[in-house]
Amino acid sequence: MKKKPIAAIISGLFIALSLHAQNTRINAGWEFQRLNEKQRQVEIKNQGSDWSSQFNIQHVEAQNKALAIHPDTLRMEFGQLSSAAWERVGLPHTPFVEPLVVLQQWQGVCYYRKQLNIHKKDRDKQLWLEFEGAMHLADVWVNGKHLMQHSGGYTPFIVDVTGMLHADRANEILVRLDNRNNPLIPPGKPLETLDFCYYGGLYRDVNLIVNEPVHITHPIMADEVAGGGIFVTYPKVSEQEAEVNVKTQVANKTAGRKNITIRHTLYEWSKEKGRNKKVVSVEGRLVVAGGVTAYSVQQFKVASPKLWFPDFPALYVLRTEVLDGKKVTDREDTRIGIRRIEMTRGKGFVINGKPLKLEGSNRHQEYPYVGNAISDQAQYRDMYQIRNNGFNTVRLGHYPQDPSVLDACDELGLLAIEPIPGWQFFNKAQNFVDHTYKDIRDLIRRDRNHPSIIMWETTLNESWPPKEWKDGAVRTAHEEFPGDQCYTSGDTYGYDGFDVCYNDWEEGYNRPNKTRKPGFIREYYDYEFGGHYSTSRVTRGDGDRALVQNAWNAQWSHNRYRAYYPWTIGGAVWSMHDYNRGCCDNICYSGLADIFRLPKLGLSYFRTQVPMGGFTPAGPMPYEVFINSHWMENASDTLQVYGNVDEVEVWLNGRVVARRHPDDKPTTEDYVSRPDGGNATNINFPPFTFFNMKWEQGELKAVGYKDGKAVAECMVRTPGSVEAMDITYFESGVPASADDLLIVYVHLKDRQGTDCFGENKREVKLEVLQGGELRGPAEVKAEAGVASFLVATTDSPVLVMKAVSGNIETKSELKLK
Repeated sequence: MKKKPIAAIISGLFIALSLHAQNTRINAGWEFQRLNEKQRQVEIKNQGSDWSSQFNIQHVEAQNKALAIHPDTLRMEFGQLSSAAWERVGLPHTPFVEPLVVLQQWQGVCYYRKQLNIHKKDRDKQLWLEFEGAMHLADVWVNGKHLMQHSGGYTPFIVDVTGMLHADRANEILVRLDNRNNPLIPPGKPLETLDFCYYGGLYRDVNLIVNEPVHITHPIMADEVAGGGIFVTYPKVSEQEAEVNVKTQVANKTAGRKNITIRHTLYEWSKEKGRNKKVVSVEGRLVVAGGVTAYSVQQFKVASPKLWFPDFPALYVLRTEVLDGKKVTDREDTRIGIRRIEMTRGKGFVINGKPLKLEGSNRHQEYPYVGNAISDQAQYRDMYQIRNNGFNTVRLGHYPQDPSVLDACDELGLLAIEPIPGWQFFNKAQNFVDHTYKDIRDLIRRDRNHPSIIMWETTLNESWPPKEWKDGAVRTAHEEFPGDQCYTSGDTYGYDGFDVCYNDWEEGYNRPNKTRKPGFIREYYDYEFGGHYSTSRVTRGDGDRALVQNAWNAQWSHNRYRAYYPWTIGGAVWSMHDYNRGCCDNICYSGLADIFRLPKLGLSYFRTQVPMGGFTPAGPMPYEVFINSHWMENASDTLQVYGNVDEVEVWLNGRVVARRHPDDKPTTEDYVSRPDGGNATNINFPPFTFFNMKWEQGELKAVGYKDGKAVAECMVRTPGSVEAMDITYFESGVPASADDLLIVYVHLKDRQGTDCFGENKREVKLEVLQGGELRGPAEVKAEAGVASFLVATTDSPVLVMKAVSGNIETKSELKLK
């Protein structure tokens, strides 16, 4: 995006990827009102109040007539705003804190307003307000004048406020948001039949962008095919040399002609400030007439480039400067990765000349209670958890996610598939069709410079749109991203126009691809095992037998579909995390981790598919073994141990029970409903399955061997009664910081410090004493020995929390970065 601080968080630091001293986030100091639907139907008095009268009540200019707001509606709403109190909030913000299980997600109209001050030296500059995400019909007024209506809750929009802001007094920004069902705004399907929730609010960042009259344009605001802003491509890439092509659009808002210089300087990106090593610098001249824009296209070579690869995600920073004489009038830093990709049925997915199997997971951006309104740090933690558990690919189902998600993918070496909004709905109305194509353009314009993106999912998921729409979607994407590095993807249903055609579904666990294109299995391990009642959909509180079933379904289908490689280049499990959806009265429990990001047993299966020394963001993968049990009474007599080792030896209460090699029984054509010592032919590290394991209370230990030497071990112990607690949080690569959003865990422990996995009903209360505020309930029931809470931190240097359960109490003090 255009010159804003983007959260690329490593070691607790925000790395400003697009640097400009006068372009800032304006997330603090907002005010909020949520309109009560019943009250909106009542005549509101006080309509002539000072506050409402300053706004120009008008028939709002909309993108089309179906989205316009009637002036009587605005009069009523403004009257209500005048007679009610505003709540002080910060962004990202949700208009309604939901219960854990969202039965009827709040939908309606809400308003945000902010008093914005600018410096007098900026008054006559180019001033823009950038909204990264507002759900999903947004109207914006500035100082009483309506400036824009934008439809679509997942794509950014820019409001040009040049010449409209006062420097001698505060300026008022007013935003109206309406997240009610609208068939003209993708995904378009009514929430009550939708397999996710779209919540509401100003749930992403808002930025004030300040530019000199001669400046680099914004790609969304410019609205030009394959243009606007900075667009970086790589015509040739090898380990010896790479060619970098930079297309830059510059605007001249002065009346006179400008002879300017465009200077590009490439640096190696480093996590440490001040450690970016200069690589190359080039300059070019550009003449821009007054009041117009012009393009500069420059190309330079990089000798012995560090290529971006999932296991070595080398990044560069391209600094672009616009000089009017010796004065730098604009500067924009774009973080890039040099790489080339190829996808074919014969070779699979190839990056920088090396074939790579895509091991993927799907991810919704939802958090408990607050929906989509989560911090950049929280976004990063999800990506870190995915990458650290054996996945090299993430499908961002089913919509463009926060810009910080792609920043995290770039840093973590996580390949990304990014869709436009859509799910089981198509509207032939021209307004809807036009909107879908605009979504494709805005998606690519926003994210085209991210090396992590390998596919643009230019379809409406599971929606069966007509062929002419699909042809238009593919064409639109290739217009926006010319050349051979744009790969579109989508459901086939007999259509083969996408560059990568997702494999079809057929009965009997078959996933054929009858096109001539490479395939990808976008979702597996969930729905095929029983639909909405899939045996993969279990909670941690359901216990070990259910969790083992969840893990077995993952292994069985992973092994089956891997046999399709290379013509099927990979697949993605559905899903990484549990999530809420409008179409059902419960959480969808399909995740390898629950909605609080606590792992289920199957997550360790995927992690232990990484060989020793393989890449993880935490460091080279060690030898590792994992016992697929909590060793409680009534445990299954079939035990699986996962591990990237040669042999596993199992000990029970100090004595050896068995030692064996990896599973080597055959792969079955038909589904086998429980671990059988087979169905592991096509995976990297088959599990170790031990049969006739007789349970007895105590300690179970697994020791992993490599070449006859013990290299790893895992131990589980039958838990006793609850006698202690401790407080932790979902760190996942990012320490807690100020203005963060944390999932906080209170673990119930026995005397020996073992997690009391069987505790599902014990009440736990959490109190935040300093440095934060609870989001959601303060008292919950533990599930599988853990009580989970959501805490938003403030700007305090420490976060102090106290947990109480019965007569047990514990306290935690956490330093914030």
